[in-house]
Amino acid sequence: MPAEPARTTDVAALALDHVDRLIVGTVRDMHQAVARRAFGATRVVGGKVPESLHDAVVTSIYGAVSGFLRLSSGSVRALAARGVGRPVESSRFGRQVVSAVNGLIGDELRMLDDPQAIVMAVRKDGADVPATGWQVAEAFRGAGSHLVVFLHGLCESDESWGTVYSQRIVDDTDGTPVMIRYNTGLHVSENGKHLDVLLEQLVASWPVDVTRITLVGHSMGGLVARAATNHATASGKTWQHLVRDVVCLGTPHTGARLEKVAHVGSRVLRFLPETRPFSAILESRSAGIVDLRHGYITRDEWEGQDLTAQWGLDRIAAAPLPHAEYHFVAATLGASQRHPLSSVLGDVLVHFSSATGVGRSGPVVEGARFEYIPSAHHFALLSHPRVADWLVEWLNARQSNPRQLPASATQA
Repeated sequence: MPAEPARTTDVAALALDHVDRLIVGTVRDMHQAVARRAFGATRVVGGKVPESLHDAVVTSIYGAVSGFLRLSSGSVRALAARGVGRPVESSRFGRQVVSAVNGLIGDELRMLDDPQAIVMAVRKDGADVPATGWQVAEAFRGAGSHLVVFLHGLCESDESWGTVYSQRIVDDTDGTPVMIRYNTGLHVSENGKHLDVLLEQLVASWPVDVTRITLVGHSMGGLVARAATNHATASGKTWQHLVRDVVCLGTPHTGARLEKVAHVGSRVLRFLPETRPFSAILESRSAGIVDLRHGYITRDEWEGQDLTAQWGLDRIAAAPLPHAEYHFVAATLGASQRHPLSSVLGDVLVHFSSATGVGRSGPVVEGARFEYIPSAHHFALLSHPRVADWLVEWLNARQSNPRQLPASATQA
């Protein structure tokens, strides 16, 4: 029996919960910290009476506001349970909201079994396609033997790509575009494990024998692609032997500076009691966001570690696929890598060196090919005409000069 869809009432209840926890709670804690400092100077003259009166009034006010929000949230959830409210994924805007929320707190949603928690799936026309034979055949009529799998980034969805790349692939290559949607709030390594399982199922259910796979990831999606091939290799899967190209667009292979800035900001805000509540907001980031600071793609790199207390310079090497070519595409805001905007901001979210996979200990993938797009921001890589040209070139080049398939792939 399929799960009940998330409704607009579920979204409203979640919003009320977070207004209570983050906004009301933060204002309350900051107010109390300021009051403690202010009343510290008056205790000598007026004793603790003024402070006690103030605390009693403030506690009742914040308690009343919090109680109202909790009551409202419970009432709205009850309406959702009775089927009141429009399915939130019935509109493109609703699907965008769900994807964004999953990026921010997707690990929490999954833990609470919230209907808004995204489950990784193949997507077609804004809907899930179960990885079973007849449903895949129906969704991908006329499919070829070459799968071009697209993996979006943090807070994005399968619809974030637009149609530029998929249309060029259909028109100019032998590939069949396959869009994946996943919960970007989960650990990258966990999404890599889910992708490993999904692609194994998809290859088994594809209408024709799959002879080649290309993985294309934007931002976090590139890490998930690498995590999936790493997990497939370790678990002895066969689909990864079909991978001929791994394309990473603006992927923070060695970490994202913006996430590192948020990490530093949360630490700085801890120093004063008045600003400490804002630190708690920054530290409520999802596991997926924290992974972006480190560029981690395996479970061994984060399991048992306090990732919010580490900078993330040490990673466990993950061997690239020996039979695949890796293409890392970087962008910068400035017209050159040395432009001040490029040096400081990179493409806004990812620095040039991280997008090209060059860290302090060397490249994360030996022999990876680098491409560069100047005067472009991070999200331009989702539908850039130059990237579309490169995709067509790479896919057709490997088609005309394929490498020998490993024996394990031909036996799959």
